[in-house]
Amino acid sequence: MRRPTKRMIASLMLPLLSGVAAAYFTPLSFWFDMKEGLIAFLGFLAASLMQVMPITANFVQADRLTPNDAKRIVASLTRQQYYWIGLLSATVAALLVVIISSALKSPLEKISTEWHGMTYSSICCFLIAATFSFVLIKMMGLFEGMLSLHNLRAQLVLDAANRAAIEKKAAIQASAGSLTPMIPPGYGEIVDQPK
Repeated sequence: MRRPTKRMIASLMLPLLSGVAAAYFTPLSFWFDMKEGLIAFLGFLAASLMQVMPITANFVQADRLTPNDAKRIVASLTRQQYYWIGLLSATVAALLVVIISSALKSPLEKISTEWHGMTYSSICCFLIAATFSFVLIKMMGLFEGMLSLHNLRAQLVLDAANRAAIEKKAAIQASAGSLTPMIPPGYGEIVDQPK
């Protein structure tokens, strides 16, 4: 089992902290006023991920790969696909939280129960801020993942091109060594000049 890294801990703690801050310092109407923008952004991200996932799945090049290279790119693509699925799931969850919280705005504002400065609408504020910031943090890894896949693919293409050039050179040298020139009979003999 993998040990959690600082980056993983930060990607979980920052959304929790932003959620707590939103629960204490923002009313639900603040998020309600932004719901169209949040829904549009999250919907655009989900649609983009639905486009990127099949492209990434077909990223494998079958030609000129060694078995080790094929394992490396398949492992990298598998990790990337899991990342896409996780980001898409988090995006859909954030969309649902924004939509449901917006629908609950009026009923929750009518409930005046308060506990340590928090109301029932504070729960919605926490969920919206936490899920949205989680998606934003995970989105930063999207670019890093694409660049790492590009770099791996570029390295594998260069390695395959170098192998092809070496094999071509060896084939040319082998065929040049096996060729014996066709010499017509009498070629190179010294003949006397007619007198």
